[in-house]
Parts: sequence; structure tokens; C-alpha cells
Amino acid sequence: MMPVRSRMLGAVLCSSLVLGSVGCGDEASFDEESLALGEATAALSSSEEPGEAGAEESVGFASDAELMTTVEEDADATGPVPEGAGAVCDFGAKRSEVRDAYDADGDGRLNRSELAELKKDLDLTRVRPRFARLAWRLRANAFLLIRWAFDEDGDRRLSDEERAALVAAFEQRCTRLHQQALDAFDADGNGLLDTAEREAARQAARARLVAKYQEVLAQYDRNGNGSLEAAERVQLRADGLAQARERRAAVIARYDTDGDGVLSAGEKDALAAAIRQRIEEGRQAP
Repeated sequence: MMPVRSRMLGAVLCSSLVLGSVGCGDEASFDEESLALGEATAALSSSEEPGEAGAEESVGFASDAELMTTVEEDADATGPVPEGAGAVCDFGAKRSEVRDAYDADGDGRLNRSELAELKKDLDLTRVRPRFARLAWRLRANAFLLIRWAFDEDGDRRLSDEERAALVAAFEQRCTRLHQQALDAFDADGNGLLDTAEREAARQAARARLVAKYQEVLAQYDRNGNGSLEAAERVQLRADGLAQARERRAAVIARYDTDGDGVLSAGEKDALAAAIRQRIEEGRQAP
């Protein structure tokens, strides 16, 4: 039997999603193209942000192998921040970029073969997706952990309804982050970010990313050459794994209400709900 929350969510999505054609009836059917484009856009938007978009608490779902993979991904990707990093979140624009990357015939829609290519890339565990070229980084393994926060039935895959919830949450997050940039950088108060204001917002976000990278260099660049070499990344990975395990233990302790040292199904549900809420509200984990 479908959970009440899911039935209500399906009704809301049918009436409000602006991700493409969504059909509704007694059983909601979601447009495959819209969901695939939306999920790829969610992966990109979460990866490009200075923050973690819920990933910090998503370690509560992770096995040791998944923690290791995520830590290795982050360590390997740690490097100088590109000039274009820090762009203001714009879900619609990024979604259009993803569509264009797969729209081989240029007709503005994805046909069956084009959609199949995108859906294959959404596996994220075996391929380097084509849409990764549209962002300065892709934190694929971190996004996979976030994805499980939307797996309400616990079957380790996302149904169309669960995937639609993920897309809607990240679109809402992007809207809130855009509003935060507007509040901070709309100098003329016209309710829009012009080119100069958008660039100021981007430069401020990039400065935060650069500062974070400089902190890493200060700790791990032992020969002082301004970059991380292979031997230095070994220690970065080791420390990252230890910190990830500590975060996981802290998350489990926070949500382990019966004190048995593991998260029951109900406790995992509470953790997942908290992650989903933080994503939607544009907040980071405490």
C-alpha cells in the first residue's frame, strides 16, 4: 500500500512540477525525460555548491565501502578552484544544458535512444556521465548517498515517485539558494540579478571555495609547492575516511533513539526526513 505521504506528494507533483510533461490519473505517471533530466540536474547542482546539500548526514546510510569510495572521490577531486566555479544556482538553465548535451538531433526533446544514453549515465557507479562536463565537479558518490534519503520503501532503488520527490527537493533548494544570492547581491533592488550582480555573487562563492582549498593545502602540502602530490593525497584520504567514520557514528548516535547502536527502519526514516527537509530549505547539516 502506498504511504500517505507519497500519495499526497504525487498529487502535488502532478499539479506543480515545471520539469516537463507530467501525466496524472488514479496512479500518477511521470514523464521519463523530465525525471532523468531533473535527476542529472540535481546531481550537478548539489555537486557545484560550496556546501554538501545533505551529504554530511547521508553518511548515516553508508557502508564502509561507500564511505571509502566517497572519500577517495573527494580526495582525487581536491585541487585548484576553477575560475568559473561558484555560479548562482539556476535549476532551469542547468536542466536545459543537460538536455542539449544529449539532444543529438537538436529537436529540443530526447528521443528514445537519446534518453537511453542519459539514463545509462545516471547509474553513476560505472560510467563518467556526459553531463559531468557541464559542471566544474561532480560528487557522484556523495549524490548516491543523498539519493537513498528519498528511497522511502527501502528497496535500494528509486521509483518514479521517489525520483520525482528528489528532483522537486533539489529544485526547491536551488530556488532558495538563488533567493539568498538575490537578497545579498541585488544592489539596485529590482528583484533580479543583472550580469554584474550575478558575477559578484559567483566571486563571493568562489572565494569561499578557494579559502577551503587553501586550508587543505596548509594542512597537507608538506613540501610547500602549492599543490597536492600523490603521497600527500594518501594522508588526505586517510584523514578523510577517519572523519567520515566519526560523522557516521555521530549521525547514528543522534538518531539511534533506542540506543542499540544501529539505526532501525523507523530511525532511518527520521534521518531521511531530516535530510530531505534540509535539502528543500537550503540548509546544511548541524
